[in-house]
Amino acid sequence: MKRRMIRAMLCGLLCWSVPLLTSCWDRVEVNDIAIIVGAGIDQMDGKQVKLSAEIYIPVESTGEGQESGMKAGNGNGKTFVSSAAGSSMAEAMYKLQERLSRKLYWGHNDIFVIGQARAEHGIEDDLDFILRYVRMRERANIYISEGSAVDVLGIIPRLEPNSMEALSELSKTEISITVDLKEIIERIVETPDETYAIPYINRGKLLTDVSHVRNPNVPYFRGMSLFKKGKMNGNLNSDLTWGYFWITNQIKGNTIISLKMPEEQTLAVLLTHSKTTLIPSITPDGKWKMKIKVRGEGNLLQNTSSLDFMNPAQHKAMIKKTNEEVEMSIRQALKVLQKKYKTDVLDFGDRFRKLAPKQWQKEKKNWSTMFSEIETELDVEINIQRPGILNQNIKKMNRVNN
Repeated sequence: MKRRMIRAMLCGLLCWSVPLLTSCWDRVEVNDIAIIVGAGIDQMDGKQVKLSAEIYIPVESTGEGQESGMKAGNGNGKTFVSSAAGSSMAEAMYKLQERLSRKLYWGHNDIFVIGQARAEHGIEDDLDFILRYVRMRERANIYISEGSAVDVLGIIPRLEPNSMEALSELSKTEISITVDLKEIIERIVETPDETYAIPYINRGKLLTDVSHVRNPNVPYFRGMSLFKKGKMNGNLNSDLTWGYFWITNQIKGNTIISLKMPEEQTLAVLLTHSKTTLIPSITPDGKWKMKIKVRGEGNLLQNTSSLDFMNPAQHKAMIKKTNEEVEMSIRQALKVLQKKYKTDVLDFGDRFRKLAPKQWQKEKKNWSTMFSEIETELDVEINIQRPGILNQNIKKMNRVNN
């Protein structure tokens, strides 16, 4: 009797499990979702927030269908932009979903662009929503746009499939960096004033002068946006950003150091590698100091000056000129960050926290003031190792031969 009951129970379990084994009951077809490849956040009138999404347009697998799909949509046939506004990010996304026949899918979104007006208003609420929503990616990169974020999403780049891919590739070059959601949250938690920097971009200008027309269909790097307590409080332009890169050890290989020479002469060094070390100290009389030690190597890229690389004294003059250029770049960035904005995006606070934890606990509440008063010492050594094929510039070689 017991055996019959056991057999009956086993048969029942098998029959009940068969439907689960023969189908995917919770699957979502590609044709049922709207794949988001980039998102933009803008400030609207009446304290509303505007959420824009760049949505991928599927392309037919056949050759003829693919050609047709490439011409459809937002001009490039691969993406289109849809927007909706609400009192919060959650409401804006709900209204955005109402406008689409497919379910929004955020799993492929790698980039958020935030308009400058929204950044100045504050982005903490937006970050709260993005990180709480389980389908968002915490490694998505963040950018601040000079104008509206939706304008950046609407760009039709010539070299990349969509504007978000163009931004992603731009961040890999030596003139820009990436900052993702996870890094921002770490800075908010670890820094006393919640300070961090985000890449600042622009879509370009229609006209640069009367005779020259510039193609606006490409996002380009403008510098870094500075944030303090959740709000954007300033910008570093491209020149000041180089100083920021030097201090924070974010100078990439193949960076060109262009030196200012008299009579429109040119001297340029191609940096092969560099390393920056921050060395904090507190003197017996209570002064906080930071030594910025920079070491690097490079090769001579162009030389139209009268300096001769093969002459030891003139070679030293080249190196001295290079070091002075780097020092000037660093000092300019320090002046703006310490005196104008009083915003520590350089990790000075973290260095002093590790050096003197007890003193740091006493001073961190007034860190903006402390940061602005820190004395800095620069120790820069960039060595120029190779002159290239030519030892002297061409003009000088011609004069010698004649």
